[in-house]
Amino acid sequence: MRITPPALHIQNPLLRGMVSYAVLWPSASIFQGYLQHQSWEIDWPRAARFGIFGAFIMVPMLHGWMSYSNRLFARKDLVTSLKRAVFEQVTVGPVVTANFFFTMSLLEFRPVEAALKEVRDKFWPTYRVGLFFWPIVQTVNFCLISEKNRLMFLSVASFVFTVFMAHVKTMKKDKQL
Repeated sequence: MRITPPALHIQNPLLRGMVSYAVLWPSASIFQGYLQHQSWEIDWPRAARFGIFGAFIMVPMLHGWMSYSNRLFARKDLVTSLKRAVFEQVTVGPVVTANFFFTMSLLEFRPVEAALKEVRDKFWPTYRVGLFFWPIVQTVNFCLISEKNRLMFLSVASFVFTVFMAHVKTMKKDKQL
């Protein structure tokens, strides 16, 4: 008889999400760098910051939020999924957006004052785009994707939005959207 170890990546959505974001977020940073510079010269420290933030900050926060919202919005019909997506965008969306700019600045060893300034400068342009992107993604996620695969689906959609956020992160205030 052959004994195989449990497949933790299948049984644990938090671990799957962390592994997924640890790969996809740095990849999004690298891809955005390519789009901006038309070169595959990789900024490894920046990619590492994106990986750390994605895996250790975003995933636990999103996992906790999704566990809560799964209880709050138990039905999986289209109307409930739309309500849930809008509720999420209004409640957790601003927290995630502000947290991204603030924490990424701190990971760059910038002072708290500079991190707060970056949040002030870049929050609204990023959040406005998210208001259009995330409700569509999350409606599909909540309505069509099984609960155990939601964090993985979200990580793929997150790749697209992270490319955008990486772009905004590199912008100077005078070149805002």
